[in-house]
Amino acid sequence: MSTADPFALLRATATVQRLDDELTVHPGDLQRERTYLVHRAALADRAVPALAEVEDPMISERDAEGTARRLLEHDRAHGTGRGPVPAADARWDINARGYARQEHAAAVLDEHAREDARA
Repeated sequence: MSTADPFALLRATATVQRLDDELTVHPGDLQRERTYLVHRAALADRAVPALAEVEDPMISERDAEGTARRLLEHDRAHGTGRGPVPAADARWDINARGYARQEHAAAVLDEHAREDARA
């Protein structure tokens, strides 16, 4: 998803809203919660430059860091990371957004593989 493409941000926002709605219907579903956290962290990370035009950049930076940290903590607690570098790796302690980017990339690859399998 490109930050230069406002439609990509809009689509990502719609995806996050749909996933949030699904969590409301299926509370406690750890897989759905993780999917939401991955997409929410990716959206927050990519929205930082766009939001800098309309709000204090520190607000969106804190949101991106906070949502990435929630994903990292979730994966550490449940062992649910999908990327090549595990959540337990100490490098993520100072780079939670990097972890979120890794996990979003892995999620996108998984989604494409599922789509290819259906075709």
